[in-house]
Amino acid sequence: MTVGMGKHGRQAIIDIGSNSIRLVVFGGDPRTPAVLYDDKVQAQLGRGVVARGKLDRRGVALALSTLGRFAALLRLIPLDSLHVVATAAVRDAANGPEFLGQVRALGLPAELLSGEDEARASAWGVIGAHPGAVGLAADLGGGSLELARIGGERVHECVSFRLGVMPVAAIRAQGRGRLRKTLADLLAPLDWPRMARGQQLFLVGGSWRALERLYMHLTGAAEGAPIPAAEARALKAVTRDLGARRLAAVPGISSSRAAQLPDAAALLSALIAETGPASVVVSHTGLREGLLLERSRDFST
Repeated sequence: MTVGMGKHGRQAIIDIGSNSIRLVVFGGDPRTPAVLYDDKVQAQLGRGVVARGKLDRRGVALALSTLGRFAALLRLIPLDSLHVVATAAVRDAANGPEFLGQVRALGLPAELLSGEDEARASAWGVIGAHPGAVGLAADLGGGSLELARIGGERVHECVSFRLGVMPVAAIRAQGRGRLRKTLADLLAPLDWPRMARGQQLFLVGGSWRALERLYMHLTGAAEGAPIPAAEARALKAVTRDLGARRLAAVPGISSSRAAQLPDAAALLSALIAETGPASVVVSHTGLREGLLLERSRDFST
């Protein structure tokens, strides 16, 4: 749900994800927004969804406390628009509707995004920051992986899979090669992901941004520079060999992210193998920026 649709005023987005709850207040043109305020709490709502099919009880308590604080803060800030969106964990959980009701009771107009909506918004976020982008946008969250084909300043086909870092960990625990086979089976009915062969794979999400920090630390590469596909695939072995403790010692990588990096790197390796990009680019914009671009008054498809 959207409150107001101002053109260049303050616009707030609360993103209720599987790993984190995040509030960002933007200002300026929705095509090139400036971040005025950014606050995040690792609630790990999706922790119980894989194992029990329900949002984690401790995560729900922390999420509601955080969202109550965000709601109080936003009452003090003049806003032109407010978007409150929930993604994979809430979408997949048996108690997701109950949780959304509790969020709305705080005065926050929470909207549940479909997987395709999530993929599309993330892809628009990539397009906004990477004019002329051609290839695939891949948004990795705690509970899901969204793919979208982009080109000609447009978002084309979209899909969402239950392949976030939390489900990936469970799949990999089933044995060697299981993740690659799972991804291949999901992609098999689709022809369009392979249409991006030889193009670029644009990565969205905190786990893949952490992988970029690792790559920069090891190679001295610049932030946002394309990473050759073979070198991106090699990060799977690097993260495995380093282990969580040494990964957490890399500047900019938290201990919670470090624990997830081997699974994120394994998924990236499989995705590259299945889709064949020439290189990967880590995008520092995604869902939140894409929602602004999609919903701004001066934007048309």
